Amino acid sequence: MRKFQRFLATVVAFGVLYGVYRYSFRTDSEGNYLFLLPGESGRSSSAEQQAVASSERERAVDPFRLANLTGFEYVIPNDICKENNSFSELLGVILVTSYVGHDEIRSAHRQAISQQKLLSMGLLRIFSLGVIPPTERFIRQVSIEAEQRLHGDLIQGNFVEAYRNLTYKHLMSLQWATQHCGGAKYLLKMDDDIVFDPFYIQNYLSDLNQGDERHHNTHLLAGYVFRSKKVIRLQANKWYVSRDEFAADIYPPYLSGWLYFTNQKTARALIAESQAGSSFFWIDDTFITGVLAQRLQIPLTALNRWYSSNSEFLDCCIRDMKRYAYQCDYYVGPNGGNEKLIMEFIQELERCYDNACYQRPPGKSLTATCVAEYKQQINPDHGTAMISQMKLK
Repeated sequence: MRKFQRFLATVVAFGVLYGVYRYSFRTDSEGNYLFLLPGESGRSSSAEQQAVASSERERAVDPFRLANLTGFEYVIPNDICKENNSFSELLGVILVTSYVGHDEIRSAHRQAISQQKLLSMGLLRIFSLGVIPPTERFIRQVSIEAEQRLHGDLIQGNFVEAYRNLTYKHLMSLQWATQHCGGAKYLLKMDDDIVFDPFYIQNYLSDLNQGDERHHNTHLLAGYVFRSKKVIRLQANKWYVSRDEFAADIYPPYLSGWLYFTNQKTARALIAESQAGSSFFWIDDTFITGVLAQRLQIPLTALNRWYSSNSEFLDCCIRDMKRYAYQCDYYVGPNGGNEKLIMEFIQELERCYDNACYQRPPGKSLTATCVAEYKQQINPDHGTAMISQMKLK
């Protein structure tokens, strides 16, 4: 009897020891034990600590700060992404940085493709403005507020519109998208004087989204990549930069501010990095997609073939879409100071996509066939335009 009691006590003791052993060590998803090295007990791994630190860094963004500008707030706020639950799973948000006085350009964008049409494509457009400068004589704040009541697609920060304040407007756009449109998978930042193909871009983002779900947890910066650009030291130049402003002679690789793509993770990281100190640089695309991206070691994806630097090529695209149903070789370019080009390009593109335009045949590229009209004004206030034919090279 005593032997049996000792045996039973031994079994119970072993059971207790096994239970302590079994539940005192972590296991992976397959039940394998993850033994800790000496000194690791009760602490997270290095990767876990980095993930926690990264998460804490994202949460540390100050909503009342843009880089070195404190006391930031919206003069015109906007919760368009929260006002309707259907906006919570957007494919992308189009962030258009616009000069406050460019109401005609914003109108051209709205006429070219409406907000309702964009929403049907999974996209949403917002225009980012600053405060009207004291030198502006042709627009008033009441007009901007009326524009917002009519269209509901503006945000306005409390910094004055100025060339050297573009970095604030750029950061405000990204910050608004991360805070007020967090359900959007991608962010598209663009300037208001840019013409673009929203149908091709929607297809590109859809393919990107469906191709690999893991990319949502990785960084994305894609657009026209500038490399080895020299810093301009000539004081008479518009882009003059002193050594106090930027010490190096070569800028890091950066994306053109005309139009580029990013995602929520990258935008949050860029915003957080812009607040990590007092550094500031007034050339916004160089600072945000160059300096900050380099600090964060975010790679840039080159889509340079998408872009044309000549608005005349887009004019020729419109001509050839009408005449021959040829697809355009470019998806992004400047409007050349012509608001109508924004409307005409997108309207022809829509017809072209509906009617299945053809790829250009060999030897019929735009560079080989485009002959544009060059318009020269004799005097800004007098005379008529002179029109002559010129071949683009």
